[in-house]
Amino acid sequence: MEKIHILTDSSADIPQALVQAHGIEIVPITITHEGRAFREYYDITPEEYWKLLTDSREIPATAMVTPATFLDSYRRAAERGCTHLLGLLINGNGSGTYQAACLAREMFREAYGDSMHIELFDSATYTYIYGHIVVLAATLRDQGDSFEAICGVVRSRLARVEAFLGVYSLKHLKRSGRISGGAAFVGEALGLKPISHVYDGGVTVCGKVRGEKALVAGLVGKVSDRVVQPEKQRAIVLYGDVPAARIDELDERLRTEIGFRTVERCPIGPSVITNTGPQALAVAFYGKPRR
Repeated sequence: MEKIHILTDSSADIPQALVQAHGIEIVPITITHEGRAFREYYDITPEEYWKLLTDSREIPATAMVTPATFLDSYRRAAERGCTHLLGLLINGNGSGTYQAACLAREMFREAYGDSMHIELFDSATYTYIYGHIVVLAATLRDQGDSFEAICGVVRSRLARVEAFLGVYSLKHLKRSGRISGGAAFVGEALGLKPISHVYDGGVTVCGKVRGEKALVAGLVGKVSDRVVQPEKQRAIVLYGDVPAARIDELDERLRTEIGFRTVERCPIGPSVITNTGPQALAVAFYGKPRR
């Protein structure tokens, strides 16, 4: 009989209640700020981190999960009698965490052979965009689905999930060096708000709107152009330190203008918000499958 363990890294931004309800293991990414190191998910809340990032002059550094940490997780799962392990992890193009997990799998095989089957997935994306798929996998496991069937669902979902991300302020992008000071100055002067497409391992600026009020409309327009059968799916609103009125507006327009069946909200955690800045707002959804 299969006994399946499911793990992910803290960048998945899975709400604590869901982690506990489904017994998902969260392997923490480490954040270092002004000489202090803390573990994402365990040591600081997203809201606390947004304030830290806003008030600080220093950009915190993130560190990938090490192979040794993953190897310890695999060993503990095997010692509990798990026959299968599924890991779904942060975009391999933006972090070495997935590669570390793969290296740890080889180390485990060298030491323990095929005593536990380990299947690892590079999500090719960030935050709860893949975190909700981890929750789905754990739900299917709890319902008694086979490991093979669960892996099939994960592959299918990863091939279709995408997101659009809007940023209300360019100040953080300037501080972190992701855009030049000149570009930030011009953008702020004109009130420009960039929208990026989070898709297939990349984050690409795909449009700009002028003014804070236009950003929600811009996100809704981008999603509308790419979503497939919204009436059969749930949109996921991902947010940072953004006024509640903007989040409410986005939620409402996704339902009424696009026709999503439901909308789920999730705060963006430290390892992702470090790169976007605190004033970020995004929508994750399912579009056409990629090859």
